[in-house]
Amino acid sequence: PKPDFQIFPVSDLFARIGALMGTEITGQGVALQTRVSPETLELTADPDLVDQVLINLIRNALHAMKGRIDSRMDLSAQLDRRGRVVIRVCDNGTGILADVQERIFIPFFTTRRDGSGIGLPLSRQIMRVHGGTISVFSKVEEETVFTLRF
Repeated sequence: PKPDFQIFPVSDLFARIGALMGTEITGQGVALQTRVSPETLELTADPDLVDQVLINLIRNALHAMKGRIDSRMDLSAQLDRRGRVVIRVCDNGTGILADVQERIFIPFFTTRRDGSGIGLPLSRQIMRVHGGTISVFSKVEEETVFTLRF
């Protein structure tokens, strides 16, 4: 859908995501940390579409951390050097192999038996209609970081 752009505090976005996903996150024993710097940081975007992207990334992270001890997820937001809002979703799950990283945004590509392969391509499309980007950095068995740049 065409985005319904609004200006809203990123802290409200993170609070909404916490309310929507909190039970799933804590139910899996994952420690969630959120940081917004500055605390008054605002984003111009469609809040429902950004929610959809973050929920997808969090669900993928939860899947990657399933069964791990000391699972943690960081959700952070800040301005980059050019004054653009950057949101990161970081987890300490299994990670994504380098050759797989190149294909995760291709529609219907999945490594999960129960996956459809549409979550990350849809997330990329949502970021594109916002004039932004989504990227990934992953070290297997250490961390995975998805970066949304608006």
